[in-house]
Amino acid sequence: MVRAMKSYEQEWISPILEVYKKRKITDTYTVILGLNPMGQALCRRLYERNRYETILVFNSPSFSTWNRYPADVKPPVVPVHAMADDETMLIFGDVFVKDYEWVTDMLFYLSEHVPMRFVIALSLYDGPTCGQVLTQKGERLLKRMEIPRGHPEFYDGLVAPLISIGNVIDIDPVVLYLESTPDEIVLQVDDVTVTQADIDGAMILLEKGLRI
Repeated sequence: MVRAMKSYEQEWISPILEVYKKRKITDTYTVILGLNPMGQALCRRLYERNRYETILVFNSPSFSTWNRYPADVKPPVVPVHAMADDETMLIFGDVFVKDYEWVTDMLFYLSEHVPMRFVIALSLYDGPTCGQVLTQKGERLLKRMEIPRGHPEFYDGLVAPLISIGNVIDIDPVVLYLESTPDEIVLQVDDVTVTQADIDGAMILLEKGLRI
């Protein structure tokens, strides 16, 4: 990891977030946040089937690696990567996010340094699929996905900062609340379970809306 970081310049730092940049970003992206279990599983699927290049690296004391290592083995330091293809940027890593205080800093950084169409977050819950947006452009995206507008009575640590500062920093957040579907378990973090059907359903929605 130390060698790889030599090609990245430390771009920005706060007490809770470090950012390293590979080059100036001029292309416009739709950003998909893979910072909760559903988003992480979806970004992993997209990453495995397309070619993405890491152009930003985020690091924070709020990250810890997934519990995939024996108790007597020290896990590597694994940051969060912003990986891009022609039109899409995935922000995810092999990490467990302990808290989301740093997300606000990350969103401020992105708004100033990355041209963006949308910032998309996905969350599973026990209710009908719906979407929350703040703009007419976001409404049009929901219509292409054939998702009704709405939101449940709760916000998780990722969605809350995204919605609360979306208008303040001039980003276009789109939150997809997906009805959880029983199927083969792909990922489980604490009490959140992501199934193969959850991922397949999210892929269909993104293909409709973004033609990924």
